This record gives sequence, C-alpha cells and structure tokens, in this order.
Amino acid sequence: MISISLNEVKRQNLLRLMKERNLKIIDLANLIERDAPYISSILKPTGEKGSRGIGPKILIALCAKLKIPEDEFYVGMGIPVPEKQQQAIPVISWVHAGEFAECEERWPLGVSGVEDPVFSYVKTGPHTFGLRVQGDSMLPRFIPGDIAIVDPAVRCDNGSPCVVSVNGEVSLKLFWDKETEIVLKSMNDKYPEITIKKDSKVDFRVIGKVVDIKVKF
Repeated sequence: MISISLNEVKRQNLLRLMKERNLKIIDLANLIERDAPYISSILKPTGEKGSRGIGPKILIALCAKLKIPEDEFYVGMGIPVPEKQQQAIPVISWVHAGEFAECEERWPLGVSGVEDPVFSYVKTGPHTFGLRVQGDSMLPRFIPGDIAIVDPAVRCDNGSPCVVSVNGEVSLKLFWDKETEIVLKSMNDKYPEITIKKDSKVDFRVIGKVVDIKVKF
C-alpha cells in the first residue's frame, strides 16, 4: 500500500513536471489517454476527498508518455535524478515544413528560421524542428500559437499526433496506419477524418511525430 507521504511526493513532482512542460490538465489527460477528471483526482492533495493515489500502472504510463525515468517522481527523497539539459529546437513555418527535406541542412540544431529557437527537455534527433500551430483543428490539445516539436526520426504510432503531407499540403493530424488505408483525424470534431487508400495516387508522407509541445504564453 502506498503511504500518504510517498504519494504526496509523487503528486508534487507531477505538478512540477507539468509546470516545467507547460502542461494543463487536459494536455496531460490526452497525452496518457485518461479523462480530465481522473487527472484532477490524482493532482488533489493526498488524503483529500476525491483524491487518487499515483499507483504503479499510472506511474508507468506517465513515465512512458513524458519520456522520463521513474526517479523524476521521487525528487526530494534523496534519490538521485540524472541532470537534464534542454535542447535548442529551430522553429520553422508551416510553409517551410512542406520542404523539410531541404530544411534539414539550412536550419541546423539551435538555429531558427523564423523566430528564436525553443527549448525542450525531451531527447530528440539532430533534425528536430518546431512548427507554430495555426487553426483550431487540433483543439483542445494544440492551441493556435503553440509550438509543436516534431522529430522526423521517431516512428509515428497509431493514434499519435504527426505532421503529414498530402499532395504537398502540410497538416497536423492524429495518424493511423491500417492494412489498406491511412486515416488522419482532427481532435476537433467539426473536422471530418481523411482516409487515404494505399493503392491510390495520393502523394502522402509522414514528416515527423510530435514529441513535445511548447504552450503559447
């Protein structure tokens, strides 16, 4: 059984991680595929009415989705935590994202194409880039003005947010690779899903997976 003091340490560290990454309750809920009330319950002070403990299963999910070691949840208890270094990510525009193969050399790590680079604790490859989100198709997780950190070297799993190109037009969608078709979905229900048959002549490619979000201030 988890002691109150131990669970409170994990709760406080989860709040710290959310603050470091500018994650709201809805962002974390979408990230680990739980509903917002559940996240609210584990964020309540331990022992308070309606609070839930951060058990082994949810801890594993948090570590996997946040891409952090479990030690991060025990900061303050004398358990050493590896030193983290932020990585500078170049920010390029949506137009440039459509020509990403050419942009890899023009915008090396730490150099920005359209504005100052952003910084992320997530471990990324050398050709990772940032895109400033436009439009409301991915609300509520991606708000216009947020910067999506995209890593072309990371495999896009089914259901993950990815930047894709369809006939030369670039968009941010949830991605599913099925047996005979590709399905692209928006998080905003007012936008219909897009189905691309694999035997069609549609020019489709995945540019990269979104591995982090820098929330608009």
